[in-house]
Amino acid sequence: MQQQQNLPQIKKSMKAYGGDLRKKAKNRGARPLVFRSGSMHITLRSTKAKGQTSFQNSAKRSKVKNFVYNFSFKKGVKILSFANVGNHLHLHVKLHNAHLYKAWIRGLSSGLAMISMGLEGLRQLKDKKQKFWDQRPFSRVIQSFRHFLKTKSYLEVNILEGMGIPRIEAELLINGSRRYFRTG
Repeated sequence: MQQQQNLPQIKKSMKAYGGDLRKKAKNRGARPLVFRSGSMHITLRSTKAKGQTSFQNSAKRSKVKNFVYNFSFKKGVKILSFANVGNHLHLHVKLHNAHLYKAWIRGLSSGLAMISMGLEGLRQLKDKKQKFWDQRPFSRVIQSFRHFLKTKSYLEVNILEGMGIPRIEAELLINGSRRYFRTG
């Protein structure tokens, strides 16, 4: 009697992309995008955005927020929620078209770098052969209603953290104390 052969496991497509994931070009693949039926969580991070160049700097905070909302509206991307934490930004977005994503993310990232550093600051970075953004934008597809709620509370915690509230206190305010005092 012959044994049945094991079929190779079919690898599920990756639902997250960018940031520390897939840094090397080898086997990078395409960024998973979702349109109409779902939403995405996108994070943009820069260690150059500190002090005067921070996204939370009082002179830049409202410029950053207005730019994100106005530019996204122009490109047909709906912002469901937005958190500015100083050196990084979290966006919960709804995309309507694959072609719009590239133009939107390129324009958004370059506009935010310009707001943060200014033209002269970006020229200095270019002369030093440095980049403003640490890595590619991190994106994650929101797959279920439960995942949607977790993302929503995560962004709310980051909003409070951006306002200066310590992360532990922000998590207690948003998620409640049940999470921290569970028994068994």
